[in-house]
Amino acid sequence: MGKKNIKTFREFGVLMVMVVIIIILSVVSPMFLKVTNLINIVRQTVEIGIMAIGMTFIIVSAEIDLSAGSIFGLTAMLAAYFYKAGVNPTLVFILAITAGAVLGGINGLFITKAKMPAFIVTLGTMQIYRSIAYSISGGQNISVFPEKAQNSWVFKMGGSIGPIPIQVIIMLVFFIIAHIIMSKTKFGFEVYATGGNKRAANLAGIGTDKIKLISFISAGALYAFASQISIAYLQSVPTTAGASREMDVIAAVILGGAALVGGRGSVIGTLIGAIIMSVVKNGMVLLSVPVFWQSGFIGVIIILAVLIDTCISQAEKNR
Repeated sequence: MGKKNIKTFREFGVLMVMVVIIIILSVVSPMFLKVTNLINIVRQTVEIGIMAIGMTFIIVSAEIDLSAGSIFGLTAMLAAYFYKAGVNPTLVFILAITAGAVLGGINGLFITKAKMPAFIVTLGTMQIYRSIAYSISGGQNISVFPEKAQNSWVFKMGGSIGPIPIQVIIMLVFFIIAHIIMSKTKFGFEVYATGGNKRAANLAGIGTDKIKLISFISAGALYAFASQISIAYLQSVPTTAGASREMDVIAAVILGGAALVGGRGSVIGTLIGAIIMSVVKNGMVLLSVPVFWQSGFIGVIIILAVLIDTCISQAEKNR
């Protein structure tokens, strides 16, 4: 089986898993296939999906980012604070995206310049960024924004065109662009090369540190964009915004067929993985699974996904 066929097999396998989960939930819960619930699932997929695109760049380049949820929360709080203060919404939006890129860049610089492990760096910045977010909000939710903000194009991202949520269209555009970048451009090739064999990539003239830094900056900007989508739809930012979201995002990427060791993964697989995460989370709510078990179940999914990936990778090596 060639590399392309193996990749297709993985994506098809993940797609079949999603179909099976949907069938099971539609049988055990009559509410699952109702239009309002399906729209809710799609909306939930948007934030995870956009963030997962950034995480795909990072994981394929053989790194990890545990600060994703904290960057989401910090940029959401920062934007909400300025929206509330009456600052021009477009300016606030640009500020939030820039802040996300900078926060991601800080992670990338520690990893590429100081040669620190990504796990340790992002574990630390996860706590730092979350603390800053709490300090901005003063431990209080931020909501009830001025009419100027609510009537802006930024907040209109939370609306719909007919039955179709605008944020879903935005997410699909991001996925199309990301798919083209990863599969058709020099940068995409270099991301795969960096994660597949860093030493060989360096010998081939690829600036692997630069690729990783760009990946972290891009991911930070995408986390921030997802936070603005959240504000536009919810019209509120809770103090816990983005908490544990990194686990959902990492799970989506791994479920989509990316390897934690780098060098493998696809944007299409990530999209399917994000949908699975949203479907599972929605199903647990419909089935009244206790909240304290829901996070544990997501943990089980992550372990199973990695276990399956490890088995497949081992089988490939033994061929």
